[in-house]
Amino acid sequence: MIKVARLCGLILLLLSGLAMAAPQPERRVALVIGNSSYRNAPALPNTVNDARDMAAALVKVGFEVVDGIDLDKRGMDAALTRFARLAQDADAAMFYFAGHGFQFNGENYLVPVEARVEDEIGVQYETMRLADVVTALNFAKGVKIMVLDACRNNPFVGLLAKRQATRGFSVGSGLAPVQRAQGMVIAYATQANDVAADGAGRNSPFTAALVREIDQPGLEVATLFRRVQKSVYDATGGRQTPELSLSLLGDFYLNREETDADVWRRIRASNEAGVLKAFIQRYPTSFFAIDARTRLDLIERRFLETAERDKLAREFAERERVLLERLERAEQGRRQAAEDLARKDQGDAVAVAPSAPPVGPAPPAASVPIAPAPRAQDKAERARLADELARRETELAAIATEKQRLAEERQAVEQALAARLGAMAMPSPDRSAQPAGALPASEGPAPAAKGRISAGCAELLLRAQLGDLTPATREQLRLCR
Repeated sequence: MIKVARLCGLILLLLSGLAMAAPQPERRVALVIGNSSYRNAPALPNTVNDARDMAAALVKVGFEVVDGIDLDKRGMDAALTRFARLAQDADAAMFYFAGHGFQFNGENYLVPVEARVEDEIGVQYETMRLADVVTALNFAKGVKIMVLDACRNNPFVGLLAKRQATRGFSVGSGLAPVQRAQGMVIAYATQANDVAADGAGRNSPFTAALVREIDQPGLEVATLFRRVQKSVYDATGGRQTPELSLSLLGDFYLNREETDADVWRRIRASNEAGVLKAFIQRYPTSFFAIDARTRLDLIERRFLETAERDKLAREFAERERVLLERLERAEQGRRQAAEDLARKDQGDAVAVAPSAPPVGPAPPAASVPIAPAPRAQDKAERARLADELARRETELAAIATEKQRLAEERQAVEQALAARLGAMAMPSPDRSAQPAGALPASEGPAPAAKGRISAGCAELLLRAQLGDLTPATREQLRLCR
């Protein structure tokens, strides 16, 4: 009993060790807020779309998303609290906000939908400090990303600016720079102290570009945001340039899916047409789609070649079977005719052979029997049998000729098929094999032969590019060089 208990304990210890050694899935969390229906400011038409599209994009790449639309101060605080709890020890945490934001005394604030920001008291108690968001992000142990599409032109700055002359505070356009921390990525929709466009379409220029780039697998986060910068700059004619601040010690990928290059590297040697068709459908504009189509064409041609060869093989096998049956019947008929003729000749020989001489005195000449002459019907029968034998032999010769013709036809069809599919063997460079009157080797082959050689070499070069050469075709490829 003690041994059993010890054994069970060892098993439990081993299982727990294996569970601890097994890699844990990466935890990614995000808080996405989009405020549009402001009660004390003009509504923003695109921020709700921006937030929803961003949340969907992040869920697609493996983030657990806390999202909120048109949140008041209490709702924003509750969402940030929930996010901070989820962010504890997370491998990646991201905050995204689309709506009104401004800077006050060098500090940034995000505006809930019901906020009335007329003075410094409203700033302190009716908005959310961006510093609190940074604190929530810092609960994560891994990469921290803060994305602000919040530099919209809003009336709160104007209201505060009117009081600036009589009170000791400063108000600026846009958002103020944020002091970056280790392991943090900060992306503004536009440069600090500047105003971003809301956009005339479904999304703002910044969020539209960001959602589009997140959908591209294998982009390192710095590369991703640089591409966003260029897209926004081009879309706005240079009027808006996103600002990016990174402090990462390693690479980070928002979209960890395989890239087209990764997938092609894995399937490039595949002989399954369905796999290549799926790649072309998934990456129609990929650089490797050309190679995939080329290999798919080669596989389909090979399939057609195999199918046609099999069909021809079956057809010729059936014709050969019928021919062999005819040959066997003809051979049996010839043997039968030869045996019948031999028996006839043997019977005739026995009928005309002389009898043994009698013992004693010879009988009178008049009493010696005379062998009867062959009857006309016997001659006719022998002639018939001889004609039958000759006919059978002629039939055998005709069948043999037909068999040879069938073999030549089969060879010609196979050569024509190989030539049509671009798989003809390369001609031998041996000059001794040239027929009389052929061009000297220095003058090269005839134009038609050049075309066949060129087509064959092109096919072989294609097969070589795809790693689809056999020892025989490698030797043929050597002749192309």
